[in-house]
Amino acid sequence: MTLRFAKPILVSFVCALMLTPVLAQTRTAAVSLRPPAPAAAAVPAQPQVPTPEAMIVLIRSSIVALSHANLTNNYSVLNALGSPSFKQANPPAKLQQLFAPFRANNIDMNPVVFVTPQLKYQPAVQEGRLRLVGFFPTAPLQVNYDLQFEPSGGVWRLFGIAVDLSANQPLAQALQQPPKQTKKPVSGGR
Repeated sequence: MTLRFAKPILVSFVCALMLTPVLAQTRTAAVSLRPPAPAAAAVPAQPQVPTPEAMIVLIRSSIVALSHANLTNNYSVLNALGSPSFKQANPPAKLQQLFAPFRANNIDMNPVVFVTPQLKYQPAVQEGRLRLVGFFPTAPLQVNYDLQFEPSGGVWRLFGIAVDLSANQPLAQALQQPPKQTKKPVSGGR
């Protein structure tokens, strides 16, 4: 697969988000005939890493949504696919500004639908968020991604996205490189 582009370019995007604390509400009984039982600390279950097939869907659908947004200059669907915190921090107009370099250089990432994404690092759930870092081995440029998802309504929703293009390396070489110190995961706010 080849990526269509006007000239070679390295484009990066990182989405910073502001998180809003969630307040838990509790109910108590008005009348009780028994002494109150000691409250058990309710520990929310740590979300689990999805199956490999589900991760492929998360990765591919996020990159294809970005590609379609860039090709149409309409970022409302990309925004709608995000978690509530992503939607709030990144309205379509802001996404349009952030991805202007992709549009200006006619970057078409649609070939990712034909190529299986490769993970560079083990997927991990940290602080309740799933982080998937890897690439699509497309040619002449490969699509590199750093995606974060957070659970919302029982499904993983886009929380952060970083995408860039680089010269394609042979697959075996790309997977054998020792992990480099990565940037701090995309999170936080302004």
